[in-house]
Amino acid sequence: MLTTLSNQVYQERKAEAIANQVLRKEVNLSELDVVDNTHIRLDGVTIELSNHAFGKLLSRLRIPKAFAKRFEDGFGKDGLRQLVQMMKTMKVSGRDQMVTLLVDHKERKISDILPHNYASISNESFVDFAEGYIDQYGLEVTHMGSDPRGGVTINTVSPNSLLQIPGMKDELFHTGVTFRNTPERGLEVSPFLNRLVCTNGMTSTQFDETYGLHQLTDRNIDQFNDHMLRLASTGFQPVGMADQVRKANITNASVGEVEQALSRVLGADKSLDYDYMQRYIPLNRVNNAYSNKGVNTAELTAKQRSTANSGLSVWELVNGITNFASNDTRFKISDNTRGNLMVAAGNLLMKKDYDMDGLLTVDPFAGGQLLNTQESNRIMGNLN
Repeated sequence: MLTTLSNQVYQERKAEAIANQVLRKEVNLSELDVVDNTHIRLDGVTIELSNHAFGKLLSRLRIPKAFAKRFEDGFGKDGLRQLVQMMKTMKVSGRDQMVTLLVDHKERKISDILPHNYASISNESFVDFAEGYIDQYGLEVTHMGSDPRGGVTINTVSPNSLLQIPGMKDELFHTGVTFRNTPERGLEVSPFLNRLVCTNGMTSTQFDETYGLHQLTDRNIDQFNDHMLRLASTGFQPVGMADQVRKANITNASVGEVEQALSRVLGADKSLDYDYMQRYIPLNRVNNAYSNKGVNTAELTAKQRSTANSGLSVWELVNGITNFASNDTRFKISDNTRGNLMVAAGNLLMKKDYDMDGLLTVDPFAGGQLLNTQESNRIMGNLN
């Protein structure tokens, strides 16, 4: 059964998205005075910086974070401030001087620092823009969420467009479009898939059909219209999706991929419980299986983790993430977090190469070697 947002809920989410719009201010780096790693002064006013924004300032000045940390440890916060000021002065003497400050008006702090004029579509314009295409193509909204940093996601399906994965009777999807607008990437559209058997939603920024639109110029909109027409002509189905699902279904995920998936979910919201999440991503069972064989997975190297079989298929891992994001009701995570997890699941599915992709399961030398002792000694030069 296809579940869509009621008009009342949609209007509430729309108002929330517009309220979460961050303020933008174009400034020259020369206008900024660095007070410390949590504050700058602009036009005589001291403004708080988020940790993320300070990291982006370091990046704009080409100061590696690790170096900045060592410099602060050795010379203190004032020493780091002087370093940043010096690098800022050198930067403004070149061409790259203008930046875009993103200001969270609710917390009254700078949340990000972006290149000049980058991804400058407001949430209000984005929603109006998306609504035009939702109406034009008869799409229905299944999910909408926004975050305080200015990101908005709208997932939609075309009720009459279905994708059946050949040879997999339970894998039937409603297809549609995800509209996303973030300060970092601007407006993007990607195919969206809603799995009918359990209404798991999934999208990905790795689909070939993902299209970015950073400014609403006539030329850009004409190109976007052509892109939407091409998507509609194929029923909004990502090219190669069926083959990728079949590949994920027959390829086991590595222990490393399971750990990364669970970490991604737990990192999405601090309220999430590690033990509870085992019902969706059973990492404990994977670790216990290795422990029963005398292997402590915590001691494995990154390379070993990437080649250690988890016993879960990549497709099971993908659906563990999407099932939690789409259907779990115990934890009241935000709609934006749910949308981000749907993207994370889709990006895992669309990985070019899974960790265990292409590894042979047949080992003709298990329990033995190609050469006997005498042959090995001869090759090694141990025999004259």
